[in-house]
Amino acid sequence: MPDSKAASITLLPCTEPAAWAAGQAALRLETLEQCWAYGAAVAQVSRTRPERWLICADGQDIGLVQAFRRDFAGLFSLVRILRGPLFRSGLDPALRQAALAAVRAQYRGQRRLLWWLPELPGGSEAEALMQRLGLAQMMTGWSSVRLDLTPPPNALRSQLDGKWRNALKAAERSPLLIAESSDPAQFDTVMRAHDVQRIEKRFLGPDGAFYRAFAAAADPAHGEQAHLFTASIGNRPVAGMLLLRHGRGATYAAGWSGEAGRLLRAHHRLLWHGLLALKARGVQHFDLGGANTEEGAGVARFKLGLNGEVFTLAGSYF
Repeated sequence: MPDSKAASITLLPCTEPAAWAAGQAALRLETLEQCWAYGAAVAQVSRTRPERWLICADGQDIGLVQAFRRDFAGLFSLVRILRGPLFRSGLDPALRQAALAAVRAQYRGQRRLLWWLPELPGGSEAEALMQRLGLAQMMTGWSSVRLDLTPPPNALRSQLDGKWRNALKAAERSPLLIAESSDPAQFDTVMRAHDVQRIEKRFLGPDGAFYRAFAAAADPAHGEQAHLFTASIGNRPVAGMLLLRHGRGATYAAGWSGEAGRLLRAHHRLLWHGLLALKARGVQHFDLGGANTEEGAGVARFKLGLNGEVFTLAGSYF
């Protein structure tokens, strides 16, 4: 590892998915928002384009960052960084701070506005670091739940909350048929149901068009894939769940359930089945995709029932 006191930090543009995948493979962890397919999907459904950088110290890769830039009539640019940069494990804090300063310098200027949600744990240390970069906190920390998938299945099951595990047992005794589907028609059915539910419940997350774009852009050869799991009674679908893989990580993206699916606890069985399927493919950590106990208490309780690690990031800075 380079000497943190004398290292020269550079940002190298990355235009090849294979190079990005290689950089991700060396990271401590991978987040959905920093994967290649996420950037491609954003570009497909909006006027925003991804800018991808490999972060180097004295010529050695130490991390990477994907930023999202939108230009407004040539007057100014709005740049958003979501859950990045990401760094190699064991990186010296001083080197990490220098890298963050280099990212800030890349997007500094009167005609560039930077909105940044860094992948830093919440607290006074992160707040002071971002303030030294000339940024002020605009929103408090974003929280989620991360599940370590490296233990064996029986250990994962034993750590489930008792009520969650009982709901899973009930779902396993039900007539539900669980399957992973690659059928585009089933994908569209679940995404249409997701869009209806998103409007009715005022969810702020991505819509079906974004997830279709992600599925089209994701390359399994680079560790990225959209996994759709469905629950049916006979030939009638009653629930669906979309999980997105990004390297050794995966993230809960979207779920839908009809009345029959809710009565039979379909989502408990879908998620458990999906976790084991991803684990079998080499996924090591799973992000539940946010846990807002105020605006989505029921969904948050469902996610917290897996008894993963609850974490809160430093918040959004501008």
